[in-house]
Amino acid sequence: MKRIIFCCTWLFVMAFAVAAQTKPPVTSAVKKEMTPPEIIKEFTTRESELLEMFKEYSYKQESRLQVLGPAKIVSGEYYQLSEFVFNDAGKRIERILRAPQPTLDRAGLTMTMEDKNAFVNLQPFALTATELPNYNLSYVGKEKIDDLNTYVFDVNPKVMTDPRALNKLKDQKIEGKYFQGRIWVDDQDLQVVKVAGKTVPEFKQRFPKFETYRENIDGRYWFPTYTFGEDTLVFDDGPAIKVRLVVKYKDYRQFQSDVKITSVEGEVDEKKPEGTGETSPAAVNKAAEKPEEKKAAPQPTPAPRKKP
Repeated sequence: MKRIIFCCTWLFVMAFAVAAQTKPPVTSAVKKEMTPPEIIKEFTTRESELLEMFKEYSYKQESRLQVLGPAKIVSGEYYQLSEFVFNDAGKRIERILRAPQPTLDRAGLTMTMEDKNAFVNLQPFALTATELPNYNLSYVGKEKIDDLNTYVFDVNPKVMTDPRALNKLKDQKIEGKYFQGRIWVDDQDLQVVKVAGKTVPEFKQRFPKFETYRENIDGRYWFPTYTFGEDTLVFDDGPAIKVRLVVKYKDYRQFQSDVKITSVEGEVDEKKPEGTGETSPAAVNKAAEKPEEKKAAPQPTPAPRKKP
């Protein structure tokens, strides 16, 4: 296939003694400023935790990839609405709710099953503690995003400055394995709240630039809710193609397993009426469900290829 608040409160306490003057206890009024290495250590640790918690949530995902013609008129489109839910065994699966026939071919693009899986099963948590050794991070400064004060970092994969490593990936036909761009880290929760960039390296494929925004879910976890990208893909052996990428995540719900507690003394078998059975709230239509795809490497954006 040719994705929020630093508060510093000053407290001044004045005490008046009736009989004698006493010294108030010494307290620190200003929170100690963290160094960039400390921030990096904290948010990458939280990214690892978020990745594990993300696996425990069901959600809906709306994925759309469009080819844009003159005046940004849509000339081809891929669209899919999926629901990631848990079956009776507690395994998260993908249930496709809507998937009209793609029309990318008529616009000069084709999407293989591998491309589709990479597009739908995006990996939003690229900078975990495990992946950190593969990147160079540079502290840019602070920036306010809406009501959030954030730390800003530029992110560059080490492989991009290593010709031997790049040639190895090229020989193995591995593209779009790493993220390159900029991230914004909330200075209170120390979690990533915005990502902007693209996936690299690019050899034959081309990847669009994108921005991903996260929202606080359940008051604890900053999960992705919106990814947008609009870019012109320039191929070596064909015309440039303008594409638009939109991915929406919604209806996050943490998986809750059904637990039945029975008395140790005098257990009684409860008979159910014939023809009835208990079904987990997360149960799905077996004919419509399919196992969730597991990716070998994070790819936050689709990988367009020029149609043969």
